[in-house]
Amino acid sequence: MHGNGISQDVVHDLIFISVNGFSEVWVVDHSTSTEEAKINAGGNYNKGGDLLYRCGNPSAYENPQGDRLFFKNHCPNLLKNNVPGAGDFMIFNNGVRIKQSKVYEFKMPETFNLQPNTNNEPDIVWSFTDPELFYPSISGVVRLKNGNTLICKGGYGFWEVTSDGEVVRKYKGDNVSFRRGYAYRVDSPEIVNLGL
Repeated sequence: MHGNGISQDVVHDLIFISVNGFSEVWVVDHSTSTEEAKINAGGNYNKGGDLLYRCGNPSAYENPQGDRLFFKNHCPNLLKNNVPGAGDFMIFNNGVRIKQSKVYEFKMPETFNLQPNTNNEPDIVWSFTDPELFYPSISGVVRLKNGNTLICKGGYGFWEVTSDGEVVRKYKGDNVSFRRGYAYRVDSPEIVNLGL
């Protein structure tokens, strides 16, 4: 399955898992105990260890409805309260089969209720791609406090993109593979504690 990223929704006590092998994101109930998971009942959503939701590739669970959006994916990212789009979900779609990467921001459903023969995919709030944006592995995406989006293109470096899709900054590393990146202010504790 190659799970390659995880993000927690502390408000709803959920875990989002990027499952690269299936080109999907799975959502599970973090409140479920080991015993409840064994009987497929219990937890806040009364589904035990069963998947509450999955998205990105309806064909992975033989659903004929909904468009396939992911062709390998990385870095599930729930947007925190200190950035625009708080509560939304972002992911980097590597686009391996189509040789074109794309970043998505989704509004997740209010209720997780997977139905057969129904389009269960989340609503796309924002997306970005560019003819030069393709990397077949690793990579990631985060929302910055200024509303821009920081894209990590694995074997290249970083792009900063506005909500209008304007690339305002690029950084190319030398012979380095980047898995993902995060932005910190120079006066943030994470940087100050380095003693640079």
